[in-house]
Amino acid sequence: MTNNSIFFVFYGLIQGITEFIPISSSGHLNILEIFFRSIGSRNYLYETSAHFASLLALLLYLSANKHFAKSNIKAYWKILIYATVPALILGFIIKFYDIVYISLELIGYTSITGAIFLYFSDKEKKFKLKVKNKNTKFILAGFFQCLAFLPGFSRAGSCIIAFRLFGENRKYSSIYSLYMGIPIICLSFFSNLKELDNFIFDKNLALIFITTFFAAYITIFVFIKVINKIGFTPFVIYRIIIGILLLAYTY
Repeated sequence: MTNNSIFFVFYGLIQGITEFIPISSSGHLNILEIFFRSIGSRNYLYETSAHFASLLALLLYLSANKHFAKSNIKAYWKILIYATVPALILGFIIKFYDIVYISLELIGYTSITGAIFLYFSDKEKKFKLKVKNKNTKFILAGFFQCLAFLPGFSRAGSCIIAFRLFGENRKYSSIYSLYMGIPIICLSFFSNLKELDNFIFDKNLALIFITTFFAAYITIFVFIKVINKIGFTPFVIYRIIIGILLLAYTY
């Protein structure tokens, strides 16, 4: 395997492993490209392939675990649309004004900040907010989800923080973050697709797709199975270490 091929395998593995756990897929991919490709902007071709593979893995997992039962779809489809509106509006504004803000320093700060929020949402009962209505929880989580536009903060992490603050346990906070990932990843996929002048599916994109798909499915399966037992502290520690290393490197 050539060095070039190894890069694409790593790209897929990082996307698949980090997309659905609270450590930020975009932040990790930005780090990979900055260090190994000296790229300080997004690669829409890679992202499109990776997002499509992530989406398929997510849908397969939810389908295999009976989350697409008619009663479940009826209970959640409308509220997921409403919860996605804040991110849709903010994403439109960012694209309209062509706002680009990718840097190792920013990823370092958002990684640490997200870790602190995740820790307190998971550990401290006094920080819990009394929100009983599930629809309200999802809509408020939709505003939290907007934090993911900051590279390194994490979409899954922002949703999990919200649901933990609103009193959901670790497993259901994680499952609900998967639900909220469906429309967001779909939007990301189609948004990136529009940015491409042409789309040629070569072996490099095949490597990204295959590794992302299998890494994402396995990660979701293991993450949901063990999260109530291990908690979010390992992710908090990891995020702080990554953040400190990035800030030390940039300064």
